[in-house]
Parts: sequence; structure tokens; C-alpha cells
Amino acid sequence: MLARVIVGAALGAGLGAAWWGLREFIASGAACSKDDWDCLGLGLLAIPVSLVVGVLVGWVVLAAAKVERPLGMAAVGTAFTAVLTLLTIWFPVTSGSVLTGALGFALAAPVTARHPAVRAARRPAGSSADPAANHG
Repeated sequence: MLARVIVGAALGAGLGAAWWGLREFIASGAACSKDDWDCLGLGLLAIPVSLVVGVLVGWVVLAAAKVERPLGMAAVGTAFTAVLTLLTIWFPVTSGSVLTGALGFALAAPVTARHPAVRAARRPAGSSADPAANHG
């Protein structure tokens, strides 16, 4: 599990850095004109495109790293990262998307991991969930 969290955090940091670079590139006006709100339009178009690209790149990288359930982890990690980025947009942190990317994918690692049903189904005898205790 620790390796899964570390791989996820590294991937999230890399994707966060790529998003930060893209955002700065658009904001500089190098990819658009600052007249007639062109940069805002390009930025709004870049958000959903980068989410889809983030899931696909994450899936490929996690599959190459032999991580179990790579597509689920990539999708959940990207969603967590997007939510964390929106929640932290009011805090001026330099390259904050790197931190939110690492945290989003690190949180997605245990959430999307396989958990054996035997462990989840085990309950102490005599508990209210034990059918034998209810029919005694």
C-alpha cells in the first residue's frame, strides 16, 4: 500500500506541475491574445481537456508501474485533485497545484485499493450484526 501511495503522490505532483505550467502559459498570453477575453476562453476550454488528459496519462503511467486498478485510481485521483484545487484557489501558494496533485493521488491510492471482503465481513461474535446472536 505504501508503494501505491508513493507512486500516486509522485504521479499527482507531476500532473499538478503540468497543469500549473499550462495555466501559467495561458495566463502569460503566449497562447492567446489578451483582447476580447481569448485567454479566459482558452483557460475554460483547457480545464475539461486537462481532466480527461490527466486521467488518460495517469492510467498509462499507473499501468506501466504495475499498480492494481490503474484506471480507477487515475480517475479518482484526478477528481480529488480537481476538488482540492478548487478548495485551495483562494490561498496564494506558489505552484499549489503540485501539492494538491500529490495529495489528491495519495488520497486516491487507499480509496481505490482492493480490500479483501473477508476482512471487512469479520465481526466479533455476539455483535448485533451476527445472525446467530439475533436468533438465539
